[in-house]
Parts: sequence; C-alpha cells; structure tokens
Amino acid sequence: MMRHPWMMAFALPVLLFGAPSRAAEDSTFLIPETEIIKAMQAAARADDKDWFVTHLHYPVRYYGKPNHIINSRDWFLKHYATIISPKLKEQILAQDPEHYLKNYQGLMVGEGSHNIWLEAFGDPGSPDIGTNYQIITINNSDR
Repeated sequence: MMRHPWMMAFALPVLLFGAPSRAAEDSTFLIPETEIIKAMQAAARADDKDWFVTHLHYPVRYYGKPNHIINSRDWFLKHYATIISPKLKEQILAQDPEHYLKNYQGLMVGEGSHNIWLEAFGDPGSPDIGTNYQIITINNSDR
C-alpha cells in the first residue's frame, strides 16, 4: 500500500522504463567497449604496431597460417604484416563500434574468420576498465 500518491507517480515510470542510466545522466560517460573498438580501428588505419603489441595479453592464440601461440613482443612485431593482414584490417574497420558481440568469451572485433577477441582485465568496478581491454585471440584464416 502506497502512503503518498506522488510515490505512485514516481514508481510507475521507473518500473516501466527503468532508472536513468549513467550515460543519460553524464554526457561524458564513455562505453569502454566502444572506446577500445575505436582505438583499435585508429591503430589499424595507422598501422600502429605499438598499439597492438601493448594490448596483447600473453599468451595470445593466433589462428592463421600457421596457427601459433604468441608469447613475445618480438615475435608479434616480426610477423605483424601476416598477423594483422589487410583482410583482418578490413574487418576491424568495418566493425560498428556501437554494435558488437560481447559474451562470456570476451569482446569480438571483426567478423567471420577474421576477428580479434579481447578481454577486460582488472577490477570490473573500476571506472577505467576500458583501458584494461587486452587481446587474447586473433583469428585470421580463410577457414
């Protein structure tokens, strides 16, 4: 039983539509997944090897020709052109940063057999969780 009629007026919209989101309250709120996708796209456009290598969470599974476990910065840099191929770049750049796949396996950027999977490491409650996204798998094959 509601004691005050105004409580019903407030409670009904909240029940129907939910509480206002943080994004609605704060226009500077950035969605971490969208931001990491945009950063990866900028790195792919610029061929920024350093961006990619600093976002690797070793060991990184690489499924391409040949399949490989990436264990070092040096190996990745030496094979960068093969790993981040033109076809993979195309899929990274085609990714809509606002619409992406995220599930228990992580965040996927790209499609089909040309994609990169990332996982957020660190404290999930931290406001800088988006800066903790790291690459865990790279798929770059025509299988």
